[in-house]
Amino acid sequence: MKQLHNEHRATSTCSPATLRHYIMRIIMLAIPIALQNLINVGVSVTDTLMIGSISEEQLSGISYANQPYFVFTTVLFGLASGSIVLTAQYWGKQDLKPIRAILGLMLRIGILAGLLVSLFVLLKPETAMSIFTNEPEIIKYGAKYLRIVGFSYMFSAFTGIYLMSMRSTGNVYISACIYGISFILNVFLNWVLIFGHLGMPRLEIQGAATATLISRILESVLTVCYMYLREGKLRFTLKDLFHHTKKYWSTLVRYSIPVLLSEVCWGIGISVQAAIIGRLGKSAITASSYINQVQQLAGIILIGFGVGTGIVMGNIIGEGKEKEALEISRVLIKVSAVLGFIVAVAVIAFRPIAPNFINCTPETASMIQNMLFGAAYLLFFQAFSILTMAGILRGSGDTIYCTTLDVLTLFVIKLGVGIFVAGVLKLNPVFVYIILCSDEMMKTLLTIPRILKGNWIHHTTLNE
Repeated sequence: MKQLHNEHRATSTCSPATLRHYIMRIIMLAIPIALQNLINVGVSVTDTLMIGSISEEQLSGISYANQPYFVFTTVLFGLASGSIVLTAQYWGKQDLKPIRAILGLMLRIGILAGLLVSLFVLLKPETAMSIFTNEPEIIKYGAKYLRIVGFSYMFSAFTGIYLMSMRSTGNVYISACIYGISFILNVFLNWVLIFGHLGMPRLEIQGAATATLISRILESVLTVCYMYLREGKLRFTLKDLFHHTKKYWSTLVRYSIPVLLSEVCWGIGISVQAAIIGRLGKSAITASSYINQVQQLAGIILIGFGVGTGIVMGNIIGEGKEKEALEISRVLIKVSAVLGFIVAVAVIAFRPIAPNFINCTPETASMIQNMLFGAAYLLFFQAFSILTMAGILRGSGDTIYCTTLDVLTLFVIKLGVGIFVAGVLKLNPVFVYIILCSDEMMKTLLTIPRILKGNWIHHTTLNE
């Protein structure tokens, strides 16, 4: 690899036309992925705005009740992303059998994980809520939500892993279609069940949970229909769930498990942040819950570019074009800076009107506006960390480095500094929030030099 890097420095191998071609491939993947993320976040944002118009306590209840689901979905994303590290390169070689086998294994693990999480939140909803907050009223509302939405996790596991895995084959449009239909149904059912329209009872937070459960069941049904009636490239069927995968285990452990651990650490970090803020009072909880929705909405395009970059990098390396991958990575760092600046400015511009969308106290409104400075700071550096870690490095198989960095920032920033400034120094919640967001800056400062050095490309496929 070092020799390859030295050769690369001596002469450029990637013409401007080739660079534009690869960037356009990333953009063409990023747009539908961002659209899918917009739809997914739109469900959460719709719940927040509708429930937020009723009371702060119910808004916080639904936000904190979604923390177990958030940790669970990071596991799903880690499973799917870990498989994409391998399957994107197999797709570059047009070797389909390993892709079906790996996808079947990931689905088995995901569905089992969904069953276990469902049992926990259905049997112990108050316990699940008390992990993240000690406010009795918020725990009460959150438990009501979990007793219904807890049945949806296995459906989410099946749909999420299958549709995310389709991305490695370049198929990013079907997930946007399925989630788009689900989103429309969810918004309609929210309107009916939360507020009691069309003769239905007014269920408020339980109505939001019911709408979510029905929508996720529909997603799974539509996914199975697509799998058997429309998908013609991979030709995966339910019988592939039981495909033998022993020969791929060593490769999976080497490249996919670090991705899973990385996502789990990231999810735990976000949940630790929620738990820290969840003990700083109702205003801080409501402001953080609302800001979380803004961050997700603002970060949609960043995630789209990150996932698109990972897929294209995997394809390029699978095709044996390492030198092109090195040049593209340098261009993408510049793209990250531009995207981060645009998103940060947009968030700051949103500050004056941000509290107007929910029913909140003046104290909460002020905290929302101040926390948005922290959100802009986080998103600027997140643009770098997503494109470099989740895109370039992960797509190239450099998963152990990414996992090590995620674990480091989790323990140093979230668990170390975060708990100290909140529990010992008892700083203002806004300053605590900004400090908790600093992990993205640390990731950026440690990742960019590694990419510029060029020693990060790994081949993950087996020769069969």
